Amino acid sequence: MTVAPAHPGTGRTPAVPLPAGAPDPAEPPRLADGVELLGEYQDSGYRQPPSLVRRPDGQVIQMSPLLYRVTCRIDGTRDPAAIAKLVSDDLGRSLSADQVRYLLAAKLLPLGLVTSTRTRTDPPKANPLLALRARGTLLPERAANAAGAFLRPLFRLPLVVAVVGCVLAVDYWLFAVHGLGGGIQQLLRDPVDLLIVLGLSVISAAFHECGHATGCRYGGARSGLIGVGIYLIWPSFFTNVTDSYRLSRAGRLRTDLGGLYFNLIFMLALAGLYAATSAEVLLLVIAITHLEMLEQLLPFVRFDGYFILSDMAGVPDLFARVVPILRSTLSRGRRDPRVTGLRRRARILVTGWVLCVIPLLAASLGYLLLKFPEINRALWRSGSREAHLTSAALSGHRYAMATVDAIGFALLALSLAGSLYIVAGLVRRLTTAGLRWSAGRPARRLLVAVAGLACMAALASFWAAQGQFHGW
Repeated sequence: MTVAPAHPGTGRTPAVPLPAGAPDPAEPPRLADGVELLGEYQDSGYRQPPSLVRRPDGQVIQMSPLLYRVTCRIDGTRDPAAIAKLVSDDLGRSLSADQVRYLLAAKLLPLGLVTSTRTRTDPPKANPLLALRARGTLLPERAANAAGAFLRPLFRLPLVVAVVGCVLAVDYWLFAVHGLGGGIQQLLRDPVDLLIVLGLSVISAAFHECGHATGCRYGGARSGLIGVGIYLIWPSFFTNVTDSYRLSRAGRLRTDLGGLYFNLIFMLALAGLYAATSAEVLLLVIAITHLEMLEQLLPFVRFDGYFILSDMAGVPDLFARVVPILRSTLSRGRRDPRVTGLRRRARILVTGWVLCVIPLLAASLGYLLLKFPEINRALWRSGSREAHLTSAALSGHRYAMATVDAIGFALLALSLAGSLYIVAGLVRRLTTAGLRWSAGRPARRLLVAVAGLACMAALASFWAAQGQFHGW
C-alpha cells in the first residue's frame, strides 16, 4: 500500500502561467476513468487529516481538504467557475475560477487524476524504499474478493477467541510436553520429507494472504489481487488491500492482523491432521509457522509489523518520513512540514521508529558492502555444490532427492542475485541523489564525482586487503 502526498498549498494561489498541457479552458474538466474517491483518512496521525484518492493503476494520492473538495466537484459538466462556487460553499472560504484552473493544471493533471486532450503523459508513480518488485498475479481481484466473502465468518469474535485458546493449548502440549525431537529425527532419516515441510510452508504463506483479504472484506472494504513478487532477495506473497485505507483504525488493524490469524487457523488444521496420521513432520511445520509469524511482526521492513505500526500511528508510509525526520532532527532551521503536520503522539512514535530503523539498515547494508565479494563467493561455492548434487541424484534416478537439491540451488541463486540487486539499487539511489543535489552546479558535481570515486577505491582496497577476491 503506497500513498503519494499532493499538497496544493495554502493561502492565495500565486498568479503564474498555467503549465503546458493544461486542460482546455473551454472544456469542463473530467476525472480520468477509474479514479475513485476514498474519503478522509480516518484516525490519522495528522493535525489536519488528509483525504485519499485512488488512481486506476492502484496508486493512492494523499490530498489536502481543499484539493479533495475540488476533485469531488469535477463531474465532466461543471466549468471551473461552477466548481469554485461549490467548493467555496463547502469550505466556507472564497475560491476563484482562476485558482481552480491552477489546481487543475498544476496538481490534478500531473497526478493523472484529470484528463486533457492537449497532452498525454504517464503520471508519476511512487518508488518506495524496500518495496516489493517483479509482481505477478496468483489470484485475481474478483476471486480474492469471493474467497474473502466466503471466509468472512471466521472473523466473528467467538470463533476468534476459540481459535486463539485452542492454539495456546496446542503450543503448551507441543513445546512443554511432546517436543519436536520426533519430527527432527524423521527429517534426518528421510531428507525428502523436506519437500513436505516446504510445500506446507508455502501453503501456509498463501493462506496467510487470504487472511488479509478476508479481514479487508470483513471491515467493508474490497480486497485487490493476491500475488507473488520479490521482496529484498526472496519470493514473497502479497495482497493488495489498498481499499482498507477507507476503513477506521480498527478495520485497518484487522486487515493487518488477518494474515497472522489465518496462520493460527492453519496450525490448528495441522494439529488435527497430526492427530489423524501421527506424522511428526507436521509438528515441525507448526513450529516453523510460529517463526514465520514472529518474522512477520518485525516493523523494520515491509512485513505485517510495519503496517501494524503504521496504522497505529495513523501515518500511511513510515519510510517516507525517514528523511524529513532526520532533517528536522539535525537542522536548527525551519522544520519539515511533513513532520510538524503530525500529531504529537504520532510524531513521537514515528521518530522512535526512525531512530531504530536507521542504525539497523545502516549496519545491514554496511556489512553487505564490506563483505560483498566474500558473501557471494560462499554463495557461489554452495550453489555449485548443490548443482553437482542435483546432477548426481538425477544420474542415479533419485528424483525426490534431486528435487530437494534443486530447491537448495534455486534458493542460493536467488540469494546471489538478490545481493547484487540490493547493492545495484543502493548505488543507483545514491547516484540519483548526488546528481539531483549537484544539478546545475559544476562545483558540486565535481565534489560528487570525486567522493564517489574515492568511496569505490576505498572499498576495493578493503576487499583486496581482506583477500576477498581470491578463492572463487
